Amino acid sequence: MAPRGCHVPAWIIDKLVLLMCPVVFGNTARHGLRRPAIKTGEVRVLPTAVKSVRGNVIEFADGKRHSFDAIVFATGYRSTVRRWLKREDGLIGDDGMAARSYPEHWKGENGLYCAGMVRRGIYGSCEDAELIAGDISNLLCPQHDQGNGT
Repeated sequence: MAPRGCHVPAWIIDKLVLLMCPVVFGNTARHGLRRPAIKTGEVRVLPTAVKSVRGNVIEFADGKRHSFDAIVFATGYRSTVRRWLKREDGLIGDDGMAARSYPEHWKGENGLYCAGMVRRGIYGSCEDAELIAGDISNLLCPQHDQGNGT
């Protein structure tokens, strides 16, 4: 906890942690923590606004359409989900966070999931991601139950 009246912006903390990781842990890839796919060029960021999403096809504001295997929306530190999520299924509350309380907060309808939306920090986000991955795995391979309670 920072002393009263002292505030260090999150971006500074992020930079410091990023700089310290190799010093403290060495090559994090050996621990299963690979460099983000965006930075390595494996994932291409498309610099345009999304107009609509229909199934696995996204139509962008410039009129171009692309189909994707997976669509990940990263909303940042302040959730704006309620501004762009048109269909209400009870997954996201008025404050932009999960409408349901832990542990039933992460799964919506029609393949809609949310991770890190119940203010449980990075551990909670990790747990949510594991539950989501397990659920997707069960959808793809129903005979291989991941034991995630679904």
